[in-house]
Amino acid sequence: DKDAPQASRLYAAFPPEMILPWKETMSEIRIHDVPYKDVDSFLLMMKSPKYEGHTGRFVDIQHTFSHETRLTYRSRRNIATYLLNYIRRDRTYSEIRRNCQTFAADFSGFLAGKGDVQPFHAVNQVAYTCHKHFFLYEPLKY
Repeated sequence: DKDAPQASRLYAAFPPEMILPWKETMSEIRIHDVPYKDVDSFLLMMKSPKYEGHTGRFVDIQHTFSHETRLTYRSRRNIATYLLNYIRRDRTYSEIRRNCQTFAADFSGFLAGKGDVQPFHAVNQVAYTCHKHFFLYEPLKY
């Protein structure tokens, strides 16, 4: 986190080309396939001393939504395709309208087939427009 008083171990592990330069108006998606099978085991890992706090990866952990994945096509390849469709449809970044929270709301709602998933922060909720359909369609055909 750029605002943390000390760099996290994750940030310290990045090679320089993943830290700078970046464009503050452009989005990116990073994919991590983690070995956790359910929310409880993932939260347990997040709250472990190795990862929690300003020197770890997760700060102020709050869990607000969980639901079973309802997609028929959900292989790693399918998920990668959905993510590429999403990011290529709109590559912009905005701290209020299009950020990690709005992506998480879109992706969670898409995976679960739910329409009522909202970003965590109230400011993002006000400006939020759901873009779940971005995952499904080839972006160059618009």
